[in-house]
Amino acid sequence: MLIAQRDFMGYVKTWGFWLTALGPFIGIFFGVLGPLIMAKSEPTQYVTILDETGIHGHAIERLLEEDNQVFMENAVRGMSKFTVPREQRDAFETVLKEQGAEAAKEFIRQTSPKIAGVLDMPESKLQFITMPTQNLEEIKVYVKGDKKLDVDGTPQNLQGLLHIYEQNGETKAEYWTTSPTHGSLKRLTNRYFSRLSANAYLATGGLNRDAYVESRDGSVVVEEFNPAKAKTGIDGQAVTGEDKIPYFVAAGLAMMLWFAVFTGAYMLLVSMVEEKMNKVLEMLLASTRFSEIFFGKLIGVAALTIASLLPWIILGAIGFYGAMQFGDGALATGLAQAITPKMLIFLPIFFILGYVFYGAMFIGLGAMAESMQDASTLMTPMVLLLTACILVVPVGVAFPDSPILIVAQYIPFSAPFAAIIRLPADPPLWQTLLSVLILVLSSLFVVWVSARIFKHGVLTGGSMVSVKAWFRKKFSFKRGT
Repeated sequence: MLIAQRDFMGYVKTWGFWLTALGPFIGIFFGVLGPLIMAKSEPTQYVTILDETGIHGHAIERLLEEDNQVFMENAVRGMSKFTVPREQRDAFETVLKEQGAEAAKEFIRQTSPKIAGVLDMPESKLQFITMPTQNLEEIKVYVKGDKKLDVDGTPQNLQGLLHIYEQNGETKAEYWTTSPTHGSLKRLTNRYFSRLSANAYLATGGLNRDAYVESRDGSVVVEEFNPAKAKTGIDGQAVTGEDKIPYFVAAGLAMMLWFAVFTGAYMLLVSMVEEKMNKVLEMLLASTRFSEIFFGKLIGVAALTIASLLPWIILGAIGFYGAMQFGDGALATGLAQAITPKMLIFLPIFFILGYVFYGAMFIGLGAMAESMQDASTLMTPMVLLLTACILVVPVGVAFPDSPILIVAQYIPFSAPFAAIIRLPADPPLWQTLLSVLILVLSSLFVVWVSARIFKHGVLTGGSMVSVKAWFRKKFSFKRGT
């Protein structure tokens, strides 16, 4: 345990560990704060429309109002997923549909008053201005910045001018601006004329856009059913989104195991090489046994790996609790189905066995390396092997009964990942137990071999040549025996 404490504290005291451990929280902080700062710092674009046809200008302004309304409704609906309890979700949707986004925001304020301060969403940064003149050349003076607009008593620049006119029987549109990167009005206008052209084409056949959309909504939709599913609940045997959630949860857990194994095993390899080069292991052997150093390193780096993953575990627990409390019924039910007794029992088993299997292997590799260059050379095939093993995760999500996945759970290198991703499919218990047995025996064998390579490597310097000679001596048989 002293060896484990030494390895653990040696990494925990470094800046790199804390930057890695706090990385998720820092990322969330800047991920939330960054877009908010960008939205607040983006200046409002004051633009105007000079429509000589008298047809399109007001329609473009109405399109912007519709876009803003849709944006606000989506934003409020997205916020409600984290603030409005499931039992009040139907009432919230009714308020949003019948009374609009502002009433829905007030509904959230009453439901969750503690977060009322964050409901001030940024408004549209594109504002239409009525100009004091309708002369094109005079308006261009404002666009060039030679004159300022008076907006609520504050002088402002005119960022853009949309000029719509008729020429030779055709409608033309020109956008005048000194800021080529500010193309919001141009994109809005292009979308407006595109919809206008589509509507005109549909009208030639006596059709309209609403009828076209309605016809698509009324088309046949294929429904999916699972005959093995119990005929309970509203959906019966229908396959819903909640049936797929356990597979994604299992995939996330398998990826977390892969990350833990990769991170911990790499730290073991680097630690071994550094302490061999600095003769630290020889000094430790003056007061400790080989087995104490070997297992102390495994335990210490395991604790360090858990500590580095702790922020992700905390965030996952918070997200799981939030989804159960505020998520819709399908999401909550799917998450509840993902946490089965099999998952609770076998997940820790495969986590521990997978870490011991790869950790012991990397200690043995570290004992064979004489320098960091040797360590990098030995690390390359292991990285390729780990990458190949994690490819079973997408296969398990798409095809949980794939023969490749079934075989992979009996191969020690891929067994931890393949067995976890198969748990939502409820495989026969004997298959999971056989995978555990194979992994236990493989881990014991790897620990036995790695411990002897570790002992030989520390005592002799552990070059690849000496290790090969040791293998020949231990595992070859003399003639006549």
